[in-house]
Amino acid sequence: MNDSNEHIFANRQTLIVSMAEIKELMPMDECIELQKQVFAAHVQGGAQNAPNTWLRVTGQNKWMKLLAGYVADIDTMGMKVLARFPENPPGMNIGSLVALFDGSDGFPIAIMDAVYFTAVRTAAGGGLSALYCARKDATSVGIVGSGVQARYNLIAMKQLLPQLSDARVYSRSEERRESFAEKMQQETGIQMVAVETVEEAVEGMEIILMGTNSPQPVLLKEMVVPGVHIAAMGIKTEIEPSVFKGARVIGDGRQVTMEDGKFSVGFEAGVLSESDLAGEEIFEIGDVVIGKIQGRLSDTDVTIFDSSGLAVQDVICAHHCYEKAKKVGKGTWVDLGLGELP
Repeated sequence: MNDSNEHIFANRQTLIVSMAEIKELMPMDECIELQKQVFAAHVQGGAQNAPNTWLRVTGQNKWMKLLAGYVADIDTMGMKVLARFPENPPGMNIGSLVALFDGSDGFPIAIMDAVYFTAVRTAAGGGLSALYCARKDATSVGIVGSGVQARYNLIAMKQLLPQLSDARVYSRSEERRESFAEKMQQETGIQMVAVETVEEAVEGMEIILMGTNSPQPVLLKEMVVPGVHIAAMGIKTEIEPSVFKGARVIGDGRQVTMEDGKFSVGFEAGVLSESDLAGEEIFEIGDVVIGKIQGRLSDTDVTIFDSSGLAVQDVICAHHCYEKAKKVGKGTWVDLGLGELP
């Protein structure tokens, strides 16, 4: 107990970590392991998420999302703020930060870029969904979208399913899809082909990777065949609601999938309910990770990973980067002056 009048935050500093440093501190393999841990903790009561909060600017195409969570094993609370400006150039339409707080007294221990590890932690979830939900003999991926999520999800999938050997990619820009195919073939060793339509990208593929910003559905029911796994990683309007009917749906969390996932589009429109799904419920990937349920029951199941994102995914990544940064001397320490008595 501090008997003096000194503030409990006196002489304490906050670590500021840049995107360049985060890229060094968070390789994909480490991120995948962290996501396995936090998905398991989420279903076992060791991680809590507050309801997501949205700010959508009236009459303008821009919005902000706030996510907050707590992970018990590391006794750390955190909040991510994500600002999205879809009309910005590709790859420049998101700004994001995470603030971490000491779980024992609330001191802000770190503030860091969250754009990079949002991409990587989201992709790690998509990769895990393919590991647990795709057919074990899957070797092919049809990719719709050529942005950040398409890139990092493919990297994660290749790490977890090294047998992947063939992929097709479609995006609206011929230049971007051709560039994506060339770069990702070099980076992953997967044989990549750029194609001119969504139908060409997904036909005959055992995994479909969705990573678009499309305000209208681009993956339609007639494009989906028995046995395919769909990793739905883009915005929630990219998939036709009827695709979900009869499918085995796995979300990062049931509640967030109901409220903010691709499933929510049909649910809110009154054309889709959990009773329409295989098993008549949305399953959670954490239950798959711990072995409580199976991701896939048969080779003919259509499985969908409906990715919305959990705050605790960000908290565990940010804490990992914070601890690692301290050990290797990354980041910049700043005194925010919080030790001053008001």
